[in-house]
Amino acid sequence: MIFLQQCHSPASSEPVWGQAREQDLAVLSVVFSVQNVILSFSPNYRGRTQMAEITIRISDKALKAAGILLGAVFLFWGFSQLRASGVLRPKYQIQMFVPESAGLQVGAPVRLDGMPIGSVSVVNLAGNSADSNRRTEVVLRIEKRFEYLIRDDSAASLVAEGLLGGRYINIHQGFTGSPIPPGGEIRVVPAREMTITDFVGVVAKAANCHNEEKDSAQQSPTSPKTDHQPQ
Repeated sequence: MIFLQQCHSPASSEPVWGQAREQDLAVLSVVFSVQNVILSFSPNYRGRTQMAEITIRISDKALKAAGILLGAVFLFWGFSQLRASGVLRPKYQIQMFVPESAGLQVGAPVRLDGMPIGSVSVVNLAGNSADSNRRTEVVLRIEKRFEYLIRDDSAASLVAEGLLGGRYINIHQGFTGSPIPPGGEIRVVPAREMTITDFVGVVAKAANCHNEEKDSAQQSPTSPKTDHQPQ
């Protein structure tokens, strides 16, 4: 500790309080500066300072409100997705019978002239049918809003989606009959499916047409240019 004492100059009897006070304040200022420098380089002190700067207090009410808001947004998004997918729309079922169902699976799309209207819900063997064209029973789950478009004169076909793709059901819309009721049966017509041979033939035909057009363009004579002179 530093004690301030009254000093007297040997040449004069007046005290020198001002000089002693200035020296003591200068020493204290140096000591405090050194102390601050040492503390600033201390890891414990630096960690406490950083924690004090990034600590943010959030009330429990704010956390609960944020959780409720986030949950409401998630539920609204999920409901909108289900509604857009058509899961919540009312549906009804009709059935059809086919000779075989190779490549047709439950969940395959059902289309009305190419437009998606439902899916296949059941694919079973028809045990009580002696007709070879009615060996497999297929149940179609269709949206109720398309019921008036599927009439007695409509026809369903089992169509292959590409050469290597799966199969789906395509219904050709009828116009003169009455709507098929829920649980009713729609008639089936065979669909012309493209085989690998047909695909190769189509490609070869397109190539031949391209070559013929190219040859005709090369062999066509060019019209000679004539100079027209006034007579």
